[in-house]
Amino acid sequence: MSATHDLSGVLELRHLRAVCEIVRLGSVTAAADSLCVTQSALSHQLRQLEERLGVTLFERRTRPVRLSAAGERLLQAADRVLPEVTAAQRDVVQIRDGGRGRLFLVLECHSCFQWLMPAVGAFRRHWPEVELDLTLSHGFTALDALRNGDVDAAVAVDPVDDPELESVHLMDYENLLVVPTGHRLAERPCVDPEDLRGETLITYPVSEERLDIYRRFLHPAGVSVPRRTTEVSAMLLQLVASRRGVAVLPDWALPELEAGLDGNSREPAATRRVRLGSNGLWSTLAITMRRTDREHAYMLDFVGTARDILRTNTRKELHSAT
Repeated sequence: MSATHDLSGVLELRHLRAVCEIVRLGSVTAAADSLCVTQSALSHQLRQLEERLGVTLFERRTRPVRLSAAGERLLQAADRVLPEVTAAQRDVVQIRDGGRGRLFLVLECHSCFQWLMPAVGAFRRHWPEVELDLTLSHGFTALDALRNGDVDAAVAVDPVDDPELESVHLMDYENLLVVPTGHRLAERPCVDPEDLRGETLITYPVSEERLDIYRRFLHPAGVSVPRRTTEVSAMLLQLVASRRGVAVLPDWALPELEAGLDGNSREPAATRRVRLGSNGLWSTLAITMRRTDREHAYMLDFVGTARDILRTNTRKELHSAT
């Protein structure tokens, strides 16, 4: 029997899903939570796969965990195979149920438009019979709208603890300070809250209590800074480049925004990124829905589509940083 035949049946869909989740979330522990298995069970599954294949898939001592050459090959296979399996499952469910439903989304994360609109476009192609709408949470509370049935899901920073609602983790990300090139903080490896005194912070038009830079960084240190607002992410970065102030944006949103700012110019970049605190200011992005809607096939598919697009954006960010 050849070596190839000896490997028959070794690689399973669960292995490909595990590789994808570890890459997306950066650790085996976080991937295990996402896959609803214990960390020890997932670690054992991966070690068993490595032993049977005779390779190492991950460089486990790095953070985030990095793939070996063999792991990269499995990720390439996962990127081709898993979407096809998901599409087949979706088609079968649509045949069974008629593919109808309603998905009204409320958006609390302004910078999320970059990945949300492609996700909405893909969802519409997947579920053409599902009624779809999107609104911003101006003038009302998203969670109250969810409970009342006015909307079906909220895309927001931070999961919620509520008996009627369930938050599904999408990703953890780092908030970065963006300053104009040549700014006094531009070459710092990181900044403390006191370093931002005297600066104008450019933000989205939401209350300070909903902004992590105020709620979790500045206010606990007793620091208050003035701000101006804009609803458009690209305009926010333009204002920073024009030295109207500084801003805080998710790490995954910056490559596309910076590319739009600098265009094809060979001039030096107009902005610089600086870490907030020595360990960074991290946030969690989640989709929150009513528990009674959690198992709708189209809802699960929207969550999966959002994760796929975010994972692609994260890879682009990691590639641009290397």
